Amino acid sequence: MSTERNQRFGRYELQSLLGRGGMAETWRARLVGAAGVTKPVLIKMVLPEFANHSDFISRFVSEARISSTLSHGNIAQVFEFGRVEGQYFLAMELVDGQPLHRVLKRAAKLGLPRLPPPLAAYIALEMCRGLHYAHTRTDEKGAALGIVHRDISPDNVLISYEGQVKIVDFGIAKARMARDFETQPGVVRGKYLYFSPEQAKGLEVDAQSDVWSTGLVLYEMLCGQPPVTGTQAAVMLRLAYGEFPPPRQLRPSLPAELDALIMSALSVDLSARFRSAHAFAEGLAEFLYSQPRSFSSQDLAHGLRLLFREDLQKEGRTLNVPGSFEEEFASWRTSEARSRPPSKPHPRETLELPAAPPPGTLPLARSTELDRTVLDASRLSGEPPTQLLGAIGLLSRLWLSRKWRVAGLTSLGVLGTVLTGVLIARALPSDTTSTPTAGSDSRSVTGELRPPAVIAYPVSELTLEADRDVIIVPPKFRAFVDLDPARTYALGDASGPTQGEPEVLAPGDEGPTRVFYLLSGDADPLPAALRLGQVPLSPMRFSGARSVALFRLGPPSPRSTPWRNIRLAGRTREEFQAMTFDPDAEGLLLKRALTLTGLDPAVTYSLKLESTDRDALLHGPKAGPARTVICAQWVPAPESAPRNAPRSEREGALLQFLLTFGTEQRVRGVLGLRCGFIDDSVDDNSGALRVRIEAQEPSSRPPPKKARSADVEALVQQMRHRLQAGDSGGVISVGEKCLSLAPQHAECLLMSGTASTLAGRPDEAARLYRRFLELHPRHAQTEVVKGLLSDLEGVDPPR
Repeated sequence: MSTERNQRFGRYELQSLLGRGGMAETWRARLVGAAGVTKPVLIKMVLPEFANHSDFISRFVSEARISSTLSHGNIAQVFEFGRVEGQYFLAMELVDGQPLHRVLKRAAKLGLPRLPPPLAAYIALEMCRGLHYAHTRTDEKGAALGIVHRDISPDNVLISYEGQVKIVDFGIAKARMARDFETQPGVVRGKYLYFSPEQAKGLEVDAQSDVWSTGLVLYEMLCGQPPVTGTQAAVMLRLAYGEFPPPRQLRPSLPAELDALIMSALSVDLSARFRSAHAFAEGLAEFLYSQPRSFSSQDLAHGLRLLFREDLQKEGRTLNVPGSFEEEFASWRTSEARSRPPSKPHPRETLELPAAPPPGTLPLARSTELDRTVLDASRLSGEPPTQLLGAIGLLSRLWLSRKWRVAGLTSLGVLGTVLTGVLIARALPSDTTSTPTAGSDSRSVTGELRPPAVIAYPVSELTLEADRDVIIVPPKFRAFVDLDPARTYALGDASGPTQGEPEVLAPGDEGPTRVFYLLSGDADPLPAALRLGQVPLSPMRFSGARSVALFRLGPPSPRSTPWRNIRLAGRTREEFQAMTFDPDAEGLLLKRALTLTGLDPAVTYSLKLESTDRDALLHGPKAGPARTVICAQWVPAPESAPRNAPRSEREGALLQFLLTFGTEQRVRGVLGLRCGFIDDSVDDNSGALRVRIEAQEPSSRPPPKKARSADVEALVQQMRHRLQAGDSGGVISVGEKCLSLAPQHAECLLMSGTASTLAGRPDEAARLYRRFLELHPRHAQTEVVKGLLSDLEGVDPPR
């Protein structure tokens, strides 16, 4: 179809092609009515080659069904849905303006990388009004429709030259009436950079998910970058657990009340997040009303006209902008030129992991090479183990070469749903990670964080990297805020006396649950030595802090423990504050801590923290080097915990302690440890510290019995079943046990390598594949493994 000539499409005259992406294209058009009456519209039509793609057509129809019921000033209206010459189409309101992502890009190009707070807040306010209308829509009987957009991002927000803000593209929205379009379990749709925590985990979402995404868009408008960037796995993990800096950390001049509104919208805890888009809108409106001058849609219109003045002139259009506004716009640019945030890539693609096709069928794919690979792999399903390994190898290589397209590589007999979207959802809570060489640089060539390390004992030392092995303290753990850095405060535990610290720490023997603190503030007045510690019984004095976070590590304790009365006192009685700390509440997540496994519970280990040739800096050189890290007991998954494991290993109570430079700490009764730095972000972190570990006494346990072939075969069978179910984390976990019994077993090595590849852990996969080639140079799958290893070492990790 021509992109220039006018062409009739039913009642519409197509004028120019606006864009083509995925399976649909959009056209500028006009409705031709009787007596020469015309109306400008936008036509969105399904490409002919996808007219029979049932899943996409179902979503397209769902979009039409949902959007056609919406009539609000902040939502682009749908006029008609139909089918012409076999092509489904939507006739929609044509918004004369620009999408928000293009507005942000143009503003940055013209010297305004971060939008002025009133401008950004107004756009977010209008978004909230449109979303609240959609969220609260009812049918003719008054029953709630339960509409949730689920794909709020700068791409789907349009701003007109008249200052109107319009939400578009309800293509993956979900509503109660869309019964023919139900998301499959584990399937995630949308742009991953704007996922809410519940959406990133593949859980059911509601209106609060759209509130989160709106908060992310506002964050990006104000800070010039999203709160988290990087690979898909890294972004989803950090968003799921709220591991990102508050806006004021990137833009200190941002009003505190606006910062608080954003962090409320971005609360991982649903009870602390705005309950509705209306509540978020009320907060934004109150902020705008408090500003020195009012801000309206006319100001937004003037701003857009200035940004796209050249484009409008090329079209022969002149839209007036008052001289006073041009002066104000110039002042914004001048102030922003003094401090620009670092540029970050803005993802444009929509992540869409399709569900598995019906059993016994091959999925649709646009790549001929993909078709051949899927067919080759499918012929191997149900065959002996050697051929099964070949199928696994083919699929792993397919993943690495990025030839996975629209279809999920599923239902291939014994491989099942290995590569479906459930891998993404299950990757978030996984407790297994890659195994880089101890002491290696923690960043990839792209500068993004690699997964935390897992190291098996015996080793003599562990290297903790300040920008990788970091346990993040989210804002919700802040107990005392808005402190004056110039004042001196005293922090203490007023809960009463406790027993002295034992010489050797062991699970269950360390007394009451420890409460740790993290002070946050500027690097100059607050040295690194004061930032982290255990809340003492005798008050400790400090200054230079702006807030105090209180925390413990790991999941809630299985036993009920008494609450702690933590007090913060200032110089005057009015400055006294108290906080009741509940040790049974959820503690900090240990996902990023370095993990040491393979310890013997019967052995006492000595731990010492030492410096390296690279000072560990958490807040730049001015704060000084860090001299303290935190460690907690590593607990294996319940199904994999040994029978002889200590009681706490099976019940979940975690031994936890601080390890300080120049001191020794002895521990006993644990199967492993997880250690890391404590910080509120990883933005300026660099350097490393070293933990020396030494066994103080030999194990009294008899040597393990020689592995029986039946035990190994049972583990191999478990690995096959978990791989078939798409449980890559489970395959890795069972593979560790299999290799501990039979370190040279070919299938254990190869399936563990495949699971590591699918889980996005290329370093560990490469290590296992190299081990396989060393031990089995004449194996039937040697050439396949060589190809996999070549792909791993020659391309970027899967994204």
